Amino acid sequence: MACRYNEDNGMTEYLTATRDNIKCCITPQNIQTSKERGHIRNCIIHKRLSFHTDNKLRICSWEEEIERYSARPSSQAIGSKYYDILPRIIVDDKDAIAEAVKKNRVITCKGYSFNCLLGSTKADIQITPIKHVGRNQVEQVKVLILPYSVCTAGKKLHQSQNLIDIGKIASTLAHGVRNPLNAIKGAVVYLREKYHSEEPLTEFTKIMEDEITRLENFITNFLSSSVSETEQRATDINALLKKIEIFTSLQIYTRNIQSRFEFGEIPPITMNSFHLEQAILNVMNNAIEAMQGGGKLGIKTDTAIRSSHPFVVIAISDSGPGMAVQDPDDIIPSSNGNGRGFGLSITNGILKHYDGYMEIDSKKNEGTVITLFIPCRQDSPRL
Repeated sequence: MACRYNEDNGMTEYLTATRDNIKCCITPQNIQTSKERGHIRNCIIHKRLSFHTDNKLRICSWEEEIERYSARPSSQAIGSKYYDILPRIIVDDKDAIAEAVKKNRVITCKGYSFNCLLGSTKADIQITPIKHVGRNQVEQVKVLILPYSVCTAGKKLHQSQNLIDIGKIASTLAHGVRNPLNAIKGAVVYLREKYHSEEPLTEFTKIMEDEITRLENFITNFLSSSVSETEQRATDINALLKKIEIFTSLQIYTRNIQSRFEFGEIPPITMNSFHLEQAILNVMNNAIEAMQGGGKLGIKTDTAIRSSHPFVVIAISDSGPGMAVQDPDDIIPSSNGNGRGFGLSITNGILKHYDGYMEIDSKKNEGTVITLFIPCRQDSPRL
């Protein structure tokens, strides 16, 4: 089975062929047999990637999809020679993009193999020269890459680099936050003592003081030990969520967001409660930030069996604009200053540490559901 991209309808078509002639052309809408579906799941083109270079082969346009695929941000790619960012595209011992500029013609490569350290991945490539208006001279080149699969070794290396970057930032943050934290704690204690007769304020300041103390302890442990050395105990997720519901209520109210918490019958789980709290808050804060003009936030707990193993499930939904990423391992922390991506990456790492995982179900302009799966261990102590 071969693949081709149809520019007319914007779809990838899959060609089934005999030895001598093409038998039929199918699209994802008319795939009928499970054999066809299985084959396509294994070898189809997953993404449509594109970028532009100038006539000196310097990248001048770097789209979001290829940024995510290559784990190279546009700030790093633009201005660089394309072959400093991606493997060089060589056809007949010549640079294919340079040949497209020189001969001013479209070059198409079917099943081109991109080699990496631990293997290779195949792709269809189309290189299209773009002439300068009013001149018979190539000004830019559009490169369209249709990969059949992802290089898993490269993907793991990019994920590891993301975790290293997050770790460096986390260490810097942990050091820098200590002094402001002490000042905030002092102010909270002062307010609690001065307005001790006002019950709602007392409740909020008590929660704030407890959380600041826990954060102080976490920073101390973070800077002196590894994650595996942190204390683990039986944690009541529903009780933790009820506390989170209280101290996020003002944030939710001021953003005109309607929230709904649904608590199912779930067993206690064994893990560090601070890790779990941060994992949940990272996802909630991401959802809240996504709903700039108001919306609906849902949090629901339940249990589920996956691959014969029991899990506690926390589903966090929002009515925001949706996410482009569906695979948690593909999340690239944002470099535009809003911090998005780091929180979800940290949550994904925390869940993996406890043998759990995260699923993302998102649709453009319809919202996102992020589901956290935490294993129920047989040796979990009772609360």
